[in-house]
Amino acid sequence: MKILAINVGSTSLKFRLFEMPAEIVLASGRIERVGDALSPVSWTVGESPHRREERSCPDQQAAIALALNILTQSADPVLSSVSDLACVAFKAVHAEGIADTVFFDDGVLAAMAEYIPLAPMHNPPYMEAVRVFGNLAPNVPLIGVFEPAFHRTIPDHARTYAIPWRWSEKYRIRRYGFHGASHRYVASRVPQLLGRADDRLRIISCHLGGSSSVCALEAGESRDTSMGFSTQSGLPHATRSGDLDPFVPLYLMQKEQLDPEQLGHILASEGGLSGISGMGGDVRDLERAAAQGDGRAALALDVFVYEIQKYVGAYFVALGGLDVLALTGGIGENGVALRARICAGLGCLGVDIDSERNEAVGSEGVISTPSSPVTVAVIAANEELVIAREAMKLLAGSAMAVSAG
Repeated sequence: MKILAINVGSTSLKFRLFEMPAEIVLASGRIERVGDALSPVSWTVGESPHRREERSCPDQQAAIALALNILTQSADPVLSSVSDLACVAFKAVHAEGIADTVFFDDGVLAAMAEYIPLAPMHNPPYMEAVRVFGNLAPNVPLIGVFEPAFHRTIPDHARTYAIPWRWSEKYRIRRYGFHGASHRYVASRVPQLLGRADDRLRIISCHLGGSSSVCALEAGESRDTSMGFSTQSGLPHATRSGDLDPFVPLYLMQKEQLDPEQLGHILASEGGLSGISGMGGDVRDLERAAAQGDGRAALALDVFVYEIQKYVGAYFVALGGLDVLALTGGIGENGVALRARICAGLGCLGVDIDSERNEAVGSEGVISTPSSPVTVAVIAANEELVIAREAMKLLAGSAMAVSAG
């Protein structure tokens, strides 16, 4: 079966077409700067060479139409029509009362709308993309693989907030966790990479990028994670604040005369590494600026490294030790200097990286020394494959239910 996995950003669209269950990638592509006069587009279809162009994509509908056109109308098309798709599967983020893999319908979209204040940068573009695909591929099932699904194994003592119980029950306030597809992939990929079949393997997974989180994994399951009720929590992100004393927003609302929507927008778009540095949240830019003596850029990096180390230390205790530290995401895979800084402060936990390995590793590999008590592995993120796997399970279960009926 052919499953199209979709990853939507506020101004971007990534897609990957799989032949399942063989897990063969038939095509992949990325459209960036959606809404600009011209959008960079890159894609690979079948055996054709990788292509890069600039196209007009004024909105997500145009981007999605272009992606479907690439799959069906290119020189080497992999679909005769969109009806060849078994489903379109989305890396969905957050919806009230939903922490699972589900078929999209009006109820699911309404549940996502309810949680827009908790995922303001994520839910609106995904909701729009679902509606557009529904119009362009009306007979193809649309599936949402919601990120909190992987974190349902977090125990109650780790997911419960110390707030009035009536609020927890009435509003379903608890630690949900995000980056579920990324951490799920790490949980399955690390044993493969290391050739270890130990079903009690303790892994701390660090998804580091524009959005970052840390997850404690044991026996392939999530035991705790840094993100909580919303995507704004945990580590400082590129533009999102991360963990914050709850009375800071209350104080600022009074002092700055802000309403909740205004304050939420500021914390989501002007906070994080960008808020500290005053020059944006791209780690590459911060490293260049810090090297030239920019104190705020250096401080932003210091805060980021410290918060990662702090969570790793906490999860070392939560897991009762550590077998593997896994680094993934754009920064985890490519940030050589930051990887070295993070690991340098974790020697007390048994982390010892080899500087030559760290410099040489491409997208994936072990960077710890042979004698390091903790193995440190760089893992190439593959969220789209996880999305396709979970969607296939839902389709299989639905088919079985229909057959049994």
